[in-house]
Amino acid sequence: YFLHPPRDLMLTFAGTFAYTTLFMSPDMDLATNIRLKSIRGVLSLPFRSYAKVFSHRGLSHHPIFGSFTRIVWLLAWGALAFLIVYKSLPSQKSLLKFYKLHEMFILYALGGICFADWGHLLLDLKEGK
Repeated sequence: YFLHPPRDLMLTFAGTFAYTTLFMSPDMDLATNIRLKSIRGVLSLPFRSYAKVFSHRGLSHHPIFGSFTRIVWLLAWGALAFLIVYKSLPSQKSLLKFYKLHEMFILYALGGICFADWGHLLLDLKEGK
């Protein structure tokens, strides 16, 4: 805010912060407890298998690696969808081009994810969990 970022970058941050808070929090290791036939169930669908791999309050609640594991998990689902649709994965050159074209959006999105996760972890500490 102090750097006066453009509105679209602030919306990117706010959108990823909201999505992470509601559907991609460190408690996604409990995603199997969410009713599938609900909006939250559908939007947290990629994390149902995540809950089978990661134990509750384990790596998913680490301040750095927790966000990283959920981002990689979501990217893996995106790569699988890309593979199904296009029958190949994007090349390193095209990924680098995409990153350079959207670098600020990606950084603001990562900021939104990390700040939402850290807020969750701070609340867990405050509650003594």
